[in-house]
Amino acid sequence: MTRMAAYWASWSDLPEQEVLPGNFRTAVTGKEMGVNRIRWVHPTTLPAHTHPDAEQTMVVTSGRIAFTVGGEETVLEEGDICVIPRDVVHSGHSIEGEATFVEIFAPTRIENLLGFLGGASMPDPAGTEENR
Repeated sequence: MTRMAAYWASWSDLPEQEVLPGNFRTAVTGKEMGVNRIRWVHPTTLPAHTHPDAEQTMVVTSGRIAFTVGGEETVLEEGDICVIPRDVVHSGHSIEGEATFVEIFAPTRIENLLGFLGGASMPDPAGTEENR
């Protein structure tokens, strides 16, 4: 059985993309899960949306964000972890300054990568598309 070799990179070596105003994503993916570094610069808002194709875990690495999952809002700060099951509505907004978090999707969401030719992976701020 042939296995794929491991690979590694520094976040600073990977491209960052502004996916919504003040919401920046750096993405990497394997065959089964994807990892994104997200940086929110205040003010930024993540509209309500779901991921019918993947479970999401977030780990806050700096700053504070307000996050709503299934209608319940909480403030997440450095060291906090949030697990969001498939199809659960979630949203968020910055509180102040800058905040960063790592999000893991299983299975991977290939549409998070730069250059993906399919549909967008972020919610439509105008609310014209339900799930992205």
